[in-house]
Amino acid sequence: MHPFNETAFWTVMGQALIVFAEIVMKPVKIRIVSTVKDEKGKPQPTEQFCLGKMAEKNGTKYVFYEESALTGLEGTKTTIKWNDERIIILRSGSLEHRQEFCQGLVDKSLYQTPYIKIPLETVTKYLYTGFRRGVWNLEIEYTLSHGGQPYGDMKILIEIEEDTEGGH
Repeated sequence: MHPFNETAFWTVMGQALIVFAEIVMKPVKIRIVSTVKDEKGKPQPTEQFCLGKMAEKNGTKYVFYEESALTGLEGTKTTIKWNDERIIILRSGSLEHRQEFCQGLVDKSLYQTPYIKIPLETVTKYLYTGFRRGVWNLEIEYTLSHGGQPYGDMKILIEIEEDTEGGH
């Protein structure tokens, strides 16, 4: 499948996020491994695969995809935006959330569903973005807190590869 021109308009928390007009959107395969350490410090990984689209604008990369029912976030559109120093994950739909990661950054955010608003604090410990052998690798390690109480140490690995098999 070849890249195609498409106009994409996504909103986050009622505000326009990005407008891509006549930007090449490439189909991509996305693998996400999220790991949370349990109360005994043992890693508990979960893995998901999805299809999405990728674009680049002014040196910043963007990936767009819709969450599946398997994640519990059905009806949510996710945008991952990154450059060499920063990764931002934006979700809109069944929930609204903006989470920003940058080495040493303390990010305060609000996780909103139609039923509840949860203030969160994220402290980024490690961040890596790299492109190797046709695959983007994004790695984030952070501590998540709620109400001043640590929730746990988290790790996210995101692999993004152009979908040349036509999975879209």
